[in-house]
Amino acid sequence: MEITAVVVIVAMITSLAIVRLDGMLPSTRTESAARELLAELDFARTQSIAKAQEYSVVVDFAEQRYAIRVPFNDEGKLITDPDERPLLSWHYLEEGTEITGVMDPRGEIISDGIYPLTYDPLGSAPDVHIYLEGKGATDENNFELTVRILALTGIASVYSGHLEPQLLVENDF
Repeated sequence: MEITAVVVIVAMITSLAIVRLDGMLPSTRTESAARELLAELDFARTQSIAKAQEYSVVVDFAEQRYAIRVPFNDEGKLITDPDERPLLSWHYLEEGTEITGVMDPRGEIISDGIYPLTYDPLGSAPDVHIYLEGKGATDENNFELTVRILALTGIASVYSGHLEPQLLVENDF
């Protein structure tokens, strides 16, 4: 009788732990996806500075993937036409995590097609916000992160939630 009671108590505790873990998975998956995206953005920025050439991170919303566009072919020769530059391997987001949109410097949210984020030879990029969302079992369990790329430095950072850019007014200067 005592062993049965212990087994029932352990089963109840385990079921509670599994329910709590399921609620945490969207945040874990989304944070992992954001770290991987940050690494790719940082690599593209670093290579653009080191090679003194434009590198791009291309986001494909339909397939939920991204890749780095490099300015050189397999032999190491410079390709002048940006549309003909090859892509490194695609990185796909884990199931349950998606890039919901990119807010470009004009304040428009792009959420379909392909968006190229280009780093110039000095490592700077446009000021953009990339929105990631982890889908939970219910809408209450969804988890959002924002990856922001600073315009002058091109450095990317991750923020919790859906970060909106601050509008500048005359008194800010």
